[in-house]
Amino acid sequence: MSPRYREFTPRAELRDRVACVWAGAAHGNPHGVLPDGCVDIVWAPGSQPWIAGPDTSARPSALPTDTALAGIRFLPGVAAQILGAPVSELTDRSVPLSDLWPRDAARSLKEQLDGARGVAQIIAALEQAILRRDWPPPDPAVRLTVLEIQGRIALGMNCCGRASWNLPISGRQLRRRFVTAVGYGPKRFERIMRFQRFLRLADTVGRGLGLATLAAEAGYADQAHLSRECTSLAGCTPQRLMSG
Repeated sequence: MSPRYREFTPRAELRDRVACVWAGAAHGNPHGVLPDGCVDIVWAPGSQPWIAGPDTSARPSALPTDTALAGIRFLPGVAAQILGAPVSELTDRSVPLSDLWPRDAARSLKEQLDGARGVAQIIAALEQAILRRDWPPPDPAVRLTVLEIQGRIALGMNCCGRASWNLPISGRQLRRRFVTAVGYGPKRFERIMRFQRFLRLADTVGRGLGLATLAAEAGYADQAHLSRECTSLAGCTPQRLMSG
């Protein structure tokens, strides 16, 4: 995304399912789209809306630079119910929304987005499309585990091996349900959440900190651990990632 990228808080009825609604433009970022554990419905003017599944590593953008984009981003673990398909089938993929939603619903959303005048109408169209869906609640065990992992990562802590605490299911059952709802298992999700914490720290306070300090603040064992994870998830070193 470009500096024009903006995120908007969803309306109150959607905040237990939607992370944000966003608008921006594609750009020639050499690092591509970095994994964040989320699923988005994305739209570009004149195009059919599509689903961007959760990525396991950086995804190169195939869109021309400055292509206008807008989307709605779901919280980890809730998209399967809204889209009507296991998120594991969407991992590292982009598929037309009409492949999963009824064609008339996907077509109606496209028409509303194509006819929108300004960002406010685009946001309203995306939110209304989700509100019209009759979706069951997300898997409670998965959502609790997602929140536990996110909470521990926010404190710079590790959490793998602890994710099935206080749940009346086995670790194997939890992993199977987690993969279905999130797109990958708790361990990879933890890695991606820690990587996102590093990105936020680097963007807000990292310019004045050394990599070793940033690594520790983000919850990595050491700078070498951070470097390995950046190479795996972003395809480059932390230094190159921070330099843009």
